[in-house]
Formats: sequence, C-alpha cells, structure tokens
Amino acid sequence: MPRTSASERKLCQASHAYLKNLAATSQSPRTLYAYTSTLESFMNFYISGAENYKDPTYTTVAAWRDSLVERGLTPNTVRQYLTRLRVFFDFACDPSCGGWYPTNPVSRRFFPQTSQADRRPYDAILTDRQVMRLWRCDRPSGCRRDRWPRNYAIIILLLTTELRNAELLSLSPADLDWESGELIVERGKGNKFRRVEFPEIAQSAVRIYLASGIRPRDVPDTAPLFGTTSAKEFGVFQQDGVWRRGSPQWLSSLVARHVKAVTGVDNVRTHDLRHVGARLDLNSGMPMEELQAKLGHANPNTTQIYSGRLLSRTGRKSAVLVREEQERCAQITAQLAQEQS
Repeated sequence: MPRTSASERKLCQASHAYLKNLAATSQSPRTLYAYTSTLESFMNFYISGAENYKDPTYTTVAAWRDSLVERGLTPNTVRQYLTRLRVFFDFACDPSCGGWYPTNPVSRRFFPQTSQADRRPYDAILTDRQVMRLWRCDRPSGCRRDRWPRNYAIIILLLTTELRNAELLSLSPADLDWESGELIVERGKGNKFRRVEFPEIAQSAVRIYLASGIRPRDVPDTAPLFGTTSAKEFGVFQQDGVWRRGSPQWLSSLVARHVKAVTGVDNVRTHDLRHVGARLDLNSGMPMEELQAKLGHANPNTTQIYSGRLLSRTGRKSAVLVREEQERCAQITAQLAQEQS
C-alpha cells in the first residue's frame, strides 16, 4: 500500500529500521516473524484511518487494540500485540536509534487484564500420575500405530529436555551426541548455543522412532529430526513422500492429541510440557543455576518465576515416585529399542 503522507512514511521507515535492528542483533526467526506481523497489523490499521496524516497517538493505539478484541483475539494475545508495539515505539523514541517520535503512544493502561482464572496454573497442567503414564511406551487405542513412535519420542524429549517448540523443530540427528548423552541446541532463544542432557529414556524413544521408518532413512542427518511425509497430516497441498519439517502449529496439535489420548487431559501445549519437566527437576532437587542453564534462561529471575509457581504444589516425595517410574520405563524402552535395532 503506498505511503502518501509524511507520517505514514515515517512509520514505515521506523518499522523498517527496527526490524533491521532485530535481525542484526541475531533475534530468532520466530521473533522476527512475530514483530513483523504485529507492525504490519498496526500499520495497515493506521493507514486505513482518517487521521493518517498525523503521528500515531494514544487514541490510534486504543482503537487498534479495540479492533483486535473485535476480531476475537484472547486477552493474552492482545497483550502480546501491545507489548510488541510498545517495545517498537521505545526503539523509535530513542534518540540514539533515530528519535522518530517524542513519546511512546502505547500506554500500559491499554493492556487488557487477565484474571487468574484465565491462566492455566503450571502446577495443575498434569498431575504426577498423569506424567507417569506419559513415560510408558504403551500405545492406547486412540493413537495411530503408524505415528506412535514419532509422537512418543517427541513427548519424552519435551518432558526430559524441556526444549522450546522451535528448538525441538530445529533439532536434527546430527545434534544428538549419543556417546556423551547430550543434545545440542545450536540456535536457542536469542540465538544462543547450549548443551542439554539427553537421558536414557529419551535416547531409547528416539532410537525406536528412527527404526520405525517414519523418518525416511535416506534423509540426511542434518535435516530436521521430526516432521512428516504426509501432505494430508501437515495440511498442505504438496506431493506425499517429501520430508518436511513440522510447523509450530503442527507440533502443538500433535502434542495436544497425544497427551489427551494417553492422559485424558485436553489442550496441553508443547510449552506446558516444558513447565512440567521443570517442575519435576525442581522437586527432584536440581539446583536453580543448573535448571537455568538447562532451560536456556538469560535472566535468573525468569527461572525464579518457574520455582515460585512450581514448588508450591508437588512435594519431593511424589517426585521420587515419578523418577522411579521414569527409570522403570527407560529400561523397558531400551529393551524395545534393542529388539528393533
């Protein structure tokens, strides 16, 4: 859409400079996509308005927020949009970054309030007994036989390594250090490198998955570990038989279906399993500094938030039972992997 006014051109220039700076500071592709989408949404709304010859004001931002609500976006999603826009205007108001605007028009008073009832408590996502069911390599009737090894390996990896959605999707066989019992996260959040423990139950689950043939054997080790050759499963109109990396939506849907089939709990996300795994680590006595490194948190305060939400529920006594079940299932899974090798 052409920029006809000086104000429109200014917003376009500031947005371009901000996104360019994000790319230069090695932000993840997912972060770049999120900010690009948010700025495009706001810019399109601003250009279509009657006062697009003026710089964006508090009234402009409030009206844009109201349009997001009318589209049916949840309060949490609206907050994310407003947070990104506020960060952008912080950049655009900084004299050292261009100083396009004198003040930030995104007031925190515009942020919708979310009640505690709207937030799913991290310590109530899955009980310890439900986690114990997820350890078991026993396919329930609701899970397809031809996809079970892949889905089981994904769940076990998420629970034991606590990788983020994008980190798991970027994982390749070349990143698995079987001898050292570690896996490598080449580009975590903030483009950071780290090593994460690759425990025995996860190793056996991945071996079973690779032996199943779901991932074609002729695909190179540098290609994504998890994906699909089924165009129907991935929801795209392409030829079957082509190995494709899964999308974040594909992975989230896969996790939700698997967890519901095994435990009966609905709407469990990939990030939920990250929190469940952190809960188990903390209740098993993992030091906070070690958990921070495992989760890839740059700020220890973020890990402290995890501890405040997680330790309030499950005691160490229950965590011992969960770990015992994990070890028992690890032995069974290792035997299955050896039989299939």
